[in-house]
Amino acid sequence: MAADLHTLGTWDVYGSRISYYTGKLEAYLRLYGINYRILPVGGNVGRLKKNAGASQMPVVQMSDGRWMSDTTPMLAWLDSQRGDGPSIYPQDPALAFIGLLIEDYADEWLWRSAMHYRWTYQLDRQYALEILYKEQVRHALNIPKFLGKRFLKRRQLGGFVRNDGVDDVSRPQADATYINALKCMEAILAKRPFLLGERPTIADFGMMAPMFRHYGQDPTPSEIMRKTAPNVFEWVARMWNLDLSVLRGALIAAPDDLLEVFLTEISETHLSQLRQNAQAHSTGAERYSQVIQGVHYASVPTSRYRVWCLENLRSAWTALPDSAQSVLRAKLTSDEASALWDEFAFKPSDYDTEREAPFNRAINVFPGGVPKAG
Repeated sequence: MAADLHTLGTWDVYGSRISYYTGKLEAYLRLYGINYRILPVGGNVGRLKKNAGASQMPVVQMSDGRWMSDTTPMLAWLDSQRGDGPSIYPQDPALAFIGLLIEDYADEWLWRSAMHYRWTYQLDRQYALEILYKEQVRHALNIPKFLGKRFLKRRQLGGFVRNDGVDDVSRPQADATYINALKCMEAILAKRPFLLGERPTIADFGMMAPMFRHYGQDPTPSEIMRKTAPNVFEWVARMWNLDLSVLRGALIAAPDDLLEVFLTEISETHLSQLRQNAQAHSTGAERYSQVIQGVHYASVPTSRYRVWCLENLRSAWTALPDSAQSVLRAKLTSDEASALWDEFAFKPSDYDTEREAPFNRAINVFPGGVPKAG
């Protein structure tokens, strides 16, 4: 169906031009020539909750009236509609799994660091406040600008940074999270144009979420990227300017040493987080303390959605042929990677049990949408 995707009419994408996941989706829509317009979430919260189940960025209303939420199942569904055209999911099962793991890491681990850079650093915060006030608040709330910006600062800095475990102890690790991701990507992209070879895959679209609209645009991390990772900076622009011909490129034959370094970082951070979150969810705790790469994050919110993420990764691992598991185990060498295959019990998420995503009733990553003070 790839040749027909651009004929689907204009889609309404409720999001923002500085939104993490909106940029990820836009990169795919642009590749396939799907017409869309960006509409604000502010002023439409009730409508989004009624039709999609949750108010988040992005929520999509297709031209046929259907509603979609959550970019991970959105991209998977869109790719399933492409007919015989090239897929962004590799045919090789080991590479396909790596792509899914990188996407999940980008979505669910780098988020904390990206929000920290945007809202902790004053220059970045002022940049974001001006845009979000004009986009999301000005027409939704009949309040003066200074009050609107004060509301946004309290919501974003208080909720998504301080109430998500970033404090004086964990802040250096939140800073380093970005630096480490940059180093891993820079080493890979110095050797090939995309993370898994000569064409973009779900790994690249996943990494576009943090690297484009946050790290690549916000003043502080953008300056770091330009100075220390020019290949990543170039990759961001290349991902934004894709055309379908690039999908004919070849992928690497097998995971290499450059990917092994990246997978170690992902295991020590994201897979460790997923295991600790699942264990907290099993006890019914609303908050828990986690240790990532030896650093203590105090009182982070438990996420039912991230239990679902772990379930999906473990299911994908179980579905792999033995040969692919052997290839991956040789590259997933850190102890934390065992979260993918260990037989440890945790309470199921009971989310999307009918497997209807992205057309299901969505839930937020955090209860209520924004982490509350613990």
